[in-house]
Amino acid sequence: KANIGVNPNSDGEKIILNFPAMTVDQRKDTVKKMKGMGEDAKVSIRNDRQKANNDIKKLEKDKEITSDESKAAQEAVQKVTDGFISTIDSTLRDKEAEILKV
Repeated sequence: KANIGVNPNSDGEKIILNFPAMTVDQRKDTVKKMKGMGEDAKVSIRNDRQKANNDIKKLEKDKEITSDESKAAQEAVQKVTDGFISTIDSTLRDKEAEILKV
């Protein structure tokens, strides 16, 4: 069980949960966890890129596509990968600023 300092109150019909403001240490810890999750997401994306590139190389090896098609497909995969990683990085920057803002 996490002790997050929630104070429940009941007025007979509904339960109201009062959450205390986050401390600076809690904010820094949240940012640290968020960055870890972001890094995990980027690793997962890179693994997907590697799998896609391996599949493309196998198609080229089996002569199902030409080397030019293989190169173009790998560049397309890299472009998509870069786009997702850029989105993760910008989201992390924005959320970090939002969380650390007091």
